[in-house]
Amino acid sequence: MAYQLYRNTTLGNSLQESLDELIQSQQITPQLALQVLLQFDKAINSALAQRVRNRVNFRILAPILQNEK
Repeated sequence: MAYQLYRNTTLGNSLQESLDELIQSQQITPQLALQVLLQFDKAINSALAQRVRNRVNFRILAPILQNEK
């Protein structure tokens, strides 16, 4: 799932570690932790789609690559 891309950020990793601790201490169920992660995925993607205006495009120039061979 493309949404899960942001789970490897500092914020995403911290959330997963906190949820793991809560599961281990039996304060939440694994199902609730999964729901929280899914909501995180949706929220971060929505926020980035609405707030980020800069886009990066890469163009590869074929003649330059052919000269390097």
